[in-house]
Order: sequence, then structure tokens, then C-alpha cells
Amino acid sequence: MNEHKEHQKLIDFISNWVDLLQIDIERLRSKLSIEIYDKGDVIIKQGQVCKTLKFVISGVYRVYQLKNGKEITSYFNYASRNPLVASFVSLLKEQPSNEIIECIVPGKLVSISYSDWISFYKISSSFNTFGRLMAEFNYVLAIERIESLQYQSASDRYDIFIKQYPNLLNLIPHHYIASYLGVTPESLSRIRKLSLKK
Repeated sequence: MNEHKEHQKLIDFISNWVDLLQIDIERLRSKLSIEIYDKGDVIIKQGQVCKTLKFVISGVYRVYQLKNGKEITSYFNYASRNPLVASFVSLLKEQPSNEIIECIVPGKLVSISYSDWISFYKISSSFNTFGRLMAEFNYVLAIERIESLQYQSASDRYDIFIKQYPNLLNLIPHHYIASYLGVTPESLSRIRKLSLKK
């Protein structure tokens, strides 16, 4: 797949939310770059300031934090869900990231510097609207995640995970999924067995 077609995936994604003028598309293309990652590659390190916004072309990426030597998975990025990759608090506040973003299934990302991205807000009403819509979308995802951890049982969280990330169960290590659900790998194994009996 050539670079033009890979850029087009991001353009198509944005166009699902807002109407882009041709000049908007040309400006965006001029600022994009393609990044290729292998399994285990770290995209953002803990303590690093995130300065780019990335979009998933292919692959799967994990966002997690280290707390007392324990990995706590916040969410996964892949093309059909959460395709925008960044440590958002670090990006927006220009401070060192508490999160680590790691490639767990090899793939490609389209990348743009955040300074270039926000410059589009000033000259394009479409990009401005898209930015607001993405902020609202990610806010809803964050609230759903918080409510899931606070109010739902582990088995309910597993059922929701299967609906939200139907392709991941056979793609990624199950201890990552356990970490995301807030359970031990042994508990996840029991939950999966019970789920299969339903």
C-alpha cells in the first residue's frame, strides 16, 4: 500500500465526521508521516512528553501505566476502535506522560505533530469541528471506562470487552486483557470458562 492510500484512511475517518474541503485535505497530507512498528516497540515512554497525534492504519497498540511494578492497561488502540493514538493528558498539558504506549501486534501509524494539527483549527472550521467531536467522543469513552470499573462485575466487564473488542481475544496475550479488566489471569480464565457455558 502506498503512502497516499495510507493517508487516505485517516482522511476517510475524518470525513465520516465532517466535510473536508480539498484544501483541508492537501494541508493535512503535507504534514503526515508513516511510522512502522514491530511487536514490543514502545511508541511513548513513561516520562516522555507526547508531541504527536497518531492514527492506526494497522496493528494493535496498548496504553498502560506502571504502578508499583505492576502493569495496568487503560485501553487498546486499533483501526476499528480507538484509532487515535496518543498519551492525551501529556499531549494536551505538555507534561511528561504517566502512560506507556506499546505496539503489541505489528502495524503502521500515520503521525502528525500536535502543533501542526492544532494549527489547522485556526484555518479550517471542519478541523475545528472534528477536534471538538473527538474530544466529546473520547470523553464518553473515558466515562464508560470509569463506570465499568466502578459499577460492573468482572464478568460483565468481560462481556463488554468481547463486544467492544471482538477481534482482540485471539490476537493479544490474555494477561493484557486481564490487566484491562482489573482481574488476575487466573480469574480471567474462570470468567472465560463461565462465559462459554452461557
